[in-house]
Amino acid sequence: MSTQKMRLLAANVVEELSKSIGPNLTRYTQGDFLDLEKQSGWAIETALARWDPAIVAGLDPSGTPAAEIRNSLLIYTSLQGVTPALAREERLWARLCHVECLEYARNRWIKKKEGAAAAVRLHFFAPGLIGCRDGNAIGRLWWNGHLAALAMPGDIETGLSRLLSRANVRLQIVDRADTAFRQPLVSGIFRLLGKEDWFNSYDAAIADFMFEVNKRSGGLMFEAFDASVVDSHLSDCLAYAKLRKSDGSSTVKA
Repeated sequence: MSTQKMRLLAANVVEELSKSIGPNLTRYTQGDFLDLEKQSGWAIETALARWDPAIVAGLDPSGTPAAEIRNSLLIYTSLQGVTPALAREERLWARLCHVECLEYARNRWIKKKEGAAAAVRLHFFAPGLIGCRDGNAIGRLWWNGHLAALAMPGDIETGLSRLLSRANVRLQIVDRADTAFRQPLVSGIFRLLGKEDWFNSYDAAIADFMFEVNKRSGGLMFEAFDASVVDSHLSDCLAYAKLRKSDGSSTVKA
């Protein structure tokens, strides 16, 4: 596989594109930006990351859980040298969605003419961490892989299957950054997700569980604990979460 340096857009290019979604809507829905890509500011190389653009052919825009897992694994493992710091860079993800990954992003997220402009703003750009992590068509795939690798470095694919088993699982874990990116804690959560069927018993199960984890984990130095201690703590949180369900205090908004 032949790799090349990844490219970013200049900040002023991103700004101009963001202001011109309406006039460019036909490009997003059925055209491309290859003529504009020849202009200055469209191909700023980074020395940090490399990839083979040919991997784009392997992206599946169907949106099925299996496709999301495969896509996340492909993007995370193929974008060599991308760090969490670089993955917070809108210019990287906007470049991919407007050039190399345009067809995938279009087929995955632009479903009909009505609402196309809103879909473009949400999935082709990446303002702030939330935009990079949750909205951008390609950035969200990388962040899926990053979290799965953090939790289960020896088996990223299984980690992805647990993270993406339900949309609410990803939402509840990722929204709590203090939990999601503390390696011992998130590894323990993924272990529990793999063996506890209760998480599939009702939609708010993961929300109730994460509410208890958040409530009962403050000040604990998980980095100093053995995995068995972390697992014991999370089992206690699970027991309290089950009580929330049984006594009627379950809440989707945890």
